[in-house]
Amino acid sequence: MAVPKGKFTIDLYWSAGAFALSALLGVLVNLLIIQYYDAAALGAFNLVYASYILLSQLAVGGVHLAVQAFVPRELTAQRPVDAHVTAAILLATLSSFGVMGVAWLGRDLPGTWFDSEVVKEAFPAVIPGLLFFSWNKVLLGFHNGARRMRMFAVMQLLRFVFLFAGMLVLAMQGAGAAALPAVLCWAEVALFAVALPYSLLHWKPWAHRGLGAALAENFRFGNKAIMGNLLLDVNTKVDVLMLGLFLNDGAVGLYSFAATIAEGVMQLPALLRNNINPVLSQAWHRGGFLLLNTVVRRNRRAFRRLLAPVILLSVALFPVAMWILGMDERPGAVWGVYAILAIGIANTMMMSVFERTREIGVMKVLGASLRDIRGMFIFESALIGLFGGLVGLTLSLGVSALMNATLGGMLGGGMGGEPTAISVIPPWLMLGAVAFSTAIGTLAGLAPAQRAVRLSPLDAI
Repeated sequence: MAVPKGKFTIDLYWSAGAFALSALLGVLVNLLIIQYYDAAALGAFNLVYASYILLSQLAVGGVHLAVQAFVPRELTAQRPVDAHVTAAILLATLSSFGVMGVAWLGRDLPGTWFDSEVVKEAFPAVIPGLLFFSWNKVLLGFHNGARRMRMFAVMQLLRFVFLFAGMLVLAMQGAGAAALPAVLCWAEVALFAVALPYSLLHWKPWAHRGLGAALAENFRFGNKAIMGNLLLDVNTKVDVLMLGLFLNDGAVGLYSFAATIAEGVMQLPALLRNNINPVLSQAWHRGGFLLLNTVVRRNRRAFRRLLAPVILLSVALFPVAMWILGMDERPGAVWGVYAILAIGIANTMMMSVFERTREIGVMKVLGASLRDIRGMFIFESALIGLFGGLVGLTLSLGVSALMNATLGGMLGGGMGGEPTAISVIPPWLMLGAVAFSTAIGTLAGLAPAQRAVRLSPLDAI
């Protein structure tokens, strides 16, 4: 498959344009809810959205990544790709119906967990969207793997266009807050109506030759990829889900507004990843590890130099953007939340197992077993999570004590009585927070640990 000169750069421009417009529309959706409704409605919408994203990654089952991997391989070998796309669609359909069935049986649970009647009423309406989401992920993965990046970028943008258009219609009609999350489902239906006809120009679903082998290969690949993809895509929604367990919809709404913008910034790595995935796959099949490693090294350094200044600039300009967008509900608090999230994202993206390749190589040469290396990575990740939880708990206790000594003293002691405790952190919440951060650290270390044990000692050194 011949690739025109400069195609990667042109594709990257198209993806960057689609990314910028999608991020803007995502912010406008949140701003629309704030302006027409309130922070509580935004909080309920994002709680349903976060639950929907979690279930959608389970529904697609990782097979969209199999399509991204196998389509470039087949095209490079000048073989038809129809069987792999059909296999992925069939597998995604089966897993989607399974997840939809479980979600329907537990449709009242999100509202109960988050203590929100709006979430309880709204959640069932998004369940059918899981099927269309899975189909769309597979079809977009097909075009991504075939390096039809312009159409891929347009379709990614259309999802947000349909979402914003649906939200605008509901808001202007005066629909209730519980009706808003339904646009998540309808946006996927509308996107599928566009993606399917275009995909049929390049895919013959009736061509069944090699379907059995493709089903087995896609199933195996999807099972291996699902957990890593789940952790990656749900990463920016975990905090919203956790806050929903302890705070009301209004507080979640203010936080999720900042988190939405931070999530948009986090799509920068996804932007590069979507464009470079087919390039990496072709490099592997054409030149093995040596060519793949050369391509990765060349692009990794440039990406880091791009990401850090972009995130720092976004933090500095955040108040200006809030003023332009008319966000007047506690903008200072939202800015602080965004700064913390954005810098955290930058730090996460800068650190990976690639920073320790030489150390891994030395350990393997000295005779360290794969189990030892895997255990070291997981143990270190758990310790980092534990340390982070303890530091966060210490800071929280300090802020709580300061609030009780100042504001509590003014409310109680200033009137001749005992100081009023306005901030109380129960022991169960302390233990739960530390345990949760440790668990998240452990889970976050699984993928780097697995990557480390697969690294060749000579290549690492």
